[in-house]
Amino acid sequence: MEFRQLEYFVTISELENFTRTAEVLHVSQPSVTKAIKSLEGELKLTLIDRSQKHVQLTEEGRTFLIHAQRIMRDVQAAYQDMQRFHSEARGTIRFGIPPMVEGYLFPDFFTKFRAAYPDITLDVQEFNDSFEVREQADLGELDFGVVLGSPEDRVENEFLIMRDQMGLCLPEKHPLAGLDVVPFGRLRHEKFIMQQPHTFQYRSVFDCCTEHGFTPDIVLATSQLKTIKQLVANGTGMSVLPKFVTRGEKIFLHRETEPTIALHISLYWGAHKTFSAIDNRFMDFMRTYTGTPEFKKHFFQK
Repeated sequence: MEFRQLEYFVTISELENFTRTAEVLHVSQPSVTKAIKSLEGELKLTLIDRSQKHVQLTEEGRTFLIHAQRIMRDVQAAYQDMQRFHSEARGTIRFGIPPMVEGYLFPDFFTKFRAAYPDITLDVQEFNDSFEVREQADLGELDFGVVLGSPEDRVENEFLIMRDQMGLCLPEKHPLAGLDVVPFGRLRHEKFIMQQPHTFQYRSVFDCCTEHGFTPDIVLATSQLKTIKQLVANGTGMSVLPKFVTRGEKIFLHRETEPTIALHISLYWGAHKTFSAIDNRFMDFMRTYTGTPEFKKHFFQK
C-alpha cells in the first residue's frame, strides 16, 4: 500500500469523479484508475461503485476511508513536526498558554526571554484551558505550553515552574469575612463565579464541593479573570482563584480554605517529543529564569 494510493482514494471520495481527481492532483486519469485498482486488488475488496454516474464508495470503501484519512492526518502531522529540525525553522518555538497565565506569568517571562534570546521567536498561541494546551502538545502542534494542575497529576514530560494554592475571594462585609480559614462546607449556600468547565480552577473547586456533600451554585462561568474579580467585588458571588493571580488585589477579601487546594504551574511538552538544539536552549532559559531570586520575589510575595 502506497501513500499516493491513499491520496488518490481520499480525493476521489471528496470529488466523486476520476477526471476531476486527476486534474486536482496533476496526474493522468489512467494513473488514478490504475492506483485505485491496485489498492482494491491488494485489499481484495471493491472500494468504489463504478456503476453510478458519480463515483460512490461501497460500504467497504466508506470504512476504509476512515483509516485512509487518519493515516494522511498522521503523515501531515509528522511532516509538520519535522519542519522544526530544518535550519530555517530553528528560530521559532510554538508556545501555548491558558488564560490564567496570559496576564500574569507570561509578560515577565516573555520580556526576559526576548532579551536573552533575540534570535528565537516565540509563536504564542492562546487556548481556553490547560487541557487544550496538553492536547496540542501531544499532537505535536506545540513545542511547549504552560499548564495548571494538581501535584498528583504531574508527569515526566513536565518541568515545574512554581507551586501555589487556591485562595477564597469574598466581597467586603461578607458573613464569612470574620474567619481567617473558611471550611468548604460553609460555602454550601454561596454563589460561585467560576472559570470555564475544563479549567483546573473549575474542576478542583467543583470536586472539593462535591466531596463536602453539595454541588456549587454557579451563577457565571467565564474565561475573563477581570470579570470574575469585579463580580466578586460587586457582591455578585465569591470565587476560588490561584493566589498568584489575586496577590495585590484590594477590591475583595482574601481568605484561606479548608482543605487547601494545591496547585502546580508547569511547562509541558509531548510525551514523545524529541528535543532539538533550540528546544534545549529554551529549557536552559526556563531553568535559569525560574531559579532567580527576582522570579521568586515577584510571584511568591505575600
